[in-house]
Amino acid sequence: MELIGGLVGGLIAAGGTVLVVTAAVLVGGIVVVSRRRARPAQVSASIRRRAGSALVRADDRLAEGEADVEFAVAQFGERAAQDYRGALRRAQSDRDEIFRLHRMIDDEPDAGLANRERADRIVMLADRIERALDEQARSFRERRSLESTAPERLERLRTRIAEARGRLAAATTQRDALIERHARSALGPAVDAPERAARALDRAEAQAADAAPGSTAAASSVMATIADAERLLYAAEEALEQVDAAAARLADAVAALQGLRDDARAARTEALEAAATAPDGETGAAITAAVAQLDAAVAATGAGPAGGSSASGAVAGSAGGDADRPSDPLELLDELREAMDAVELALASSRTQAQRLAHAREAYHAARVQTEAQILAARDALGSGGSAGARARLEEAVDELRASRSLLDTDPVGALDAVRRALTHARDAEVLARY
Repeated sequence: MELIGGLVGGLIAAGGTVLVVTAAVLVGGIVVVSRRRARPAQVSASIRRRAGSALVRADDRLAEGEADVEFAVAQFGERAAQDYRGALRRAQSDRDEIFRLHRMIDDEPDAGLANRERADRIVMLADRIERALDEQARSFRERRSLESTAPERLERLRTRIAEARGRLAAATTQRDALIERHARSALGPAVDAPERAARALDRAEAQAADAAPGSTAAASSVMATIADAERLLYAAEEALEQVDAAAARLADAVAALQGLRDDARAARTEALEAAATAPDGETGAAITAAVAQLDAAVAATGAGPAGGSSASGAVAGSAGGDADRPSDPLELLDELREAMDAVELALASSRTQAQRLAHAREAYHAARVQTEAQILAARDALGSGGSAGARARLEEAVDELRASRSLLDTDPVGALDAVRRALTHARDAEVLARY
């Protein structure tokens, strides 16, 4: 009996051991499988971070190169910077390829091996951009350090400072006139550009005086001082150009607003006629509501109803709104365009194809002006930072805007859709850049 009891106990113990081992194997297998299943997501996130980091690095380096080549042209002339411009064009092509590959990674998040190869190529292209532009930048740094060029550079610096001083008063007058006609927010960075230019010119003149002949500073220090003054002058010149750019942008917006208000009169007349002959009450009510929205948008620009006689005569001055309260023509343009879209939607079923094409051509100009301004706002928000996502959205906006221009003659409806997509991408880019 003792022998039998021992055998039974041994069998029970062995069975327990087998169960424990089996359970351990099962648990281990589950852990391994779960890790394997989690790995693609981890790899995908890693690929996206690597590709995004390289995209940002390449985009920043190209922006630095674009600024540096203009600086080189200002210092040494266009001919001296030809090779630099060539390297910049090649880098731009590489940058376009980087954004294309990054977009493919976004569109195909589960393409593990393909995305890894795309990320590898993005990193390679970013490295190539850096090497090519660093080589050109190094060449010009060495050229700037040549002591024999100091007198010539100093004389050229003083001439350019004097020219910028001459532009400063005109830029200040132009900026003040823009503020009288438009809301300050409509000017963007140009709103304080003359003051920034004046401060930079003051500092540049002080640096130039320190580098003048007879200075007791070491030659290397004199060269560094001249280089600092040149950078300050370049910043001042850029600030002055912002005033001209803002004036041109706002003039385009005012012209687009005027044209869209003229279109609104015709659209209003057409809509009221369609409402009177609407096949049912619901359709007539929708058209009437769209007309009311259109009238409100036109009234916000400072004119009477879209069908009134004053609809074409009040764009001057503040570009709409209360004459004592300057407004932003780009904001007014956005509101009026949305109202026009509402009318278009309400009339869509009753319009012929020819009418739709004509409307698309009429609406395109206003949408393009608005999109170009939004792209500039997104670039300003990005500054020297911004995520890969924000930059990718901005690049998509630029691509859609370019595509819309090529479509306008052959497919105005497609062109209008493309420029609207560009506006959406540009707004997304600004939001991502700021938040």
